[in-house]
Amino acid sequence: MSRVEMNEDAFEVPARNEYRYLVQDEGEEEIQYVRRHYVSPFLVVSKRCMFLIACGVIGLLTLAGYLAYVAQTPPPGFAEVLTDCGWLRGHREGRGYSFKGIPYSIPPVEERRWKPPQGLKDAGKCWEGVYDATRFRSVCAQIQPLEKDGVVSGKEDCLHLSVFTPSLQPSDKLPVMVWIHGGYLHMLSGQEKGYSPTEELAVQTQTVFVSFNYRLNAFGFMALEVLREGSSTNTSGNYGFMDQIQVLHWVQSNIHVFGGDPQKVTIFGQSSGGTSVWTLMMSPLAKGLFHRAIDMSGSYVYNASLESAEKDNLVFLKRTGCKDAACLRKLNISQILQAIPWLDYPSWAAADLTDIPVKGRFYGPVAIVDGHVLRSPPFESWEKKTFFNDVPFVIGTTEQEADFFPPMKNISVWTWGDYQWYVTEKLKPFGEKVLTEAKKLYNSSVPCPITDRCPERLFTTLVSDMRASCPNNDLAMRAAKALESPVYRYLVTYTPSKAADTYPLLPYPSRFSYHLLDSLAFFRSLKMAHGTVTSKDEDFQDLITKYFITFAKEGRMPSEWGEFPSQTALLGEKLSVSQNPLKERCKLWEDNGFYPYAWIN
Repeated sequence: MSRVEMNEDAFEVPARNEYRYLVQDEGEEEIQYVRRHYVSPFLVVSKRCMFLIACGVIGLLTLAGYLAYVAQTPPPGFAEVLTDCGWLRGHREGRGYSFKGIPYSIPPVEERRWKPPQGLKDAGKCWEGVYDATRFRSVCAQIQPLEKDGVVSGKEDCLHLSVFTPSLQPSDKLPVMVWIHGGYLHMLSGQEKGYSPTEELAVQTQTVFVSFNYRLNAFGFMALEVLREGSSTNTSGNYGFMDQIQVLHWVQSNIHVFGGDPQKVTIFGQSSGGTSVWTLMMSPLAKGLFHRAIDMSGSYVYNASLESAEKDNLVFLKRTGCKDAACLRKLNISQILQAIPWLDYPSWAAADLTDIPVKGRFYGPVAIVDGHVLRSPPFESWEKKTFFNDVPFVIGTTEQEADFFPPMKNISVWTWGDYQWYVTEKLKPFGEKVLTEAKKLYNSSVPCPITDRCPERLFTTLVSDMRASCPNNDLAMRAAKALESPVYRYLVTYTPSKAADTYPLLPYPSRFSYHLLDSLAFFRSLKMAHGTVTSKDEDFQDLITKYFITFAKEGRMPSEWGEFPSQTALLGEKLSVSQNPLKERCKLWEDNGFYPYAWIN
């Protein structure tokens, strides 16, 4: 049984026939805001009622209204809140709440395909009654694997977000963390199990989490001159980033009703989600919408112009058989996805980013400098001080990023002879000096926690340094020079207790500090990924969670972490710090011009 108490605010808006109540379960402290359609005649009948019979009628009507109110009480385990576009009904799990599948833009379908998002309130499209926010909606249109004959899934009507919170009290002003999922800007969603927030995490950390879907692949990032026609921005591409910015506007308008503080918003993302974080820091459209940022394994290469991308992507237009935007908007989802140049230039699939690069082979851009979301390349913006969001910034990578999906599937049984042969063959085109130095720095005497997998660990470390960790060191250095806010750098060195062989997002039984390890640890998902966990695995999860949440709450890391470039945090079984742990290795790749081969998108 719940006890009901009318909120004082109810007397301020009698004309709307909507009143807010506080419902508090007996024996519990949490109070939730919910909506009812009960109007007591006592509020409108004059106090000058002089006749007993009239008062009796009022009493009967009041009782009838109350019974009607009780009949509308939502079932146990549900909660309702009022947003700027209407009422939401969410779910209560333990001491936490979830509101899933909330639309934050009108659907980008038909004539709205390849156009900026538009909020429902701005478009006059708010819902009637109470919106069911107890379940996720569709993921955005995508294809897996990234090739013409991959399996198509998802819909274009996918612009939804979800909120997970331990409280519905606006006065609590809890920190807010907005999660941006990865997937190379081509796949996945903000509702992947194990790779997204939960009610449990919100309660454990006393933090409000927001996750969301944004347009992907050609639907989110296709740059073509024909798409400029009728464009209010005179640009094309980067629609997925515009979706992300629309989410941040929604957060600023609504997160207080979920107990969150709109002045304490942290954006954090992994892989292409990290690239998105970097983009939002540079974008004038996101100015003032967030206050801290965490980039986990984001890309480094980010300088393609709108004009070059529109020219390169003409191969897509040719494959569709279309000549104008009207024709493109009539194509179905499969026709669009199958026309993308996945494996032919501009090679959107970028299939060998976990391998030593082929000299002179580069990939087509997905994220671009479009003049609207981004006015200039990020490094140029930092150098010229023309960026727009100077906020505390964390940049992280894992030591064996490439162990997520190594190029040779038999790498787990490599001998040292196999390792030496493969590295020699792949690096030989870059010159004898590079090859000799690489063999010296990445040699068989390097300590390895798993003896029978040492060649695998060393190879994936080499590729990760070249493609991700060393370029991100340079990114962090540029950020530290440009920002007034503190910059922090971390490198995950932890080796889990066993291989990650039970998680569908991991295509390979990763054993070392693989791409995704830090995000899975933060979301408390190592058991899901590895099947079982030890106390050391759990301690590592606690370590990641502790520091990320501290950063979200305080806007800085604790003193033991140290700012970059003075210190880099090494996240293993425990926190340790080093001034420049990758100095010698990174010098090899930087001096020999390997950074253009760094991860893109």
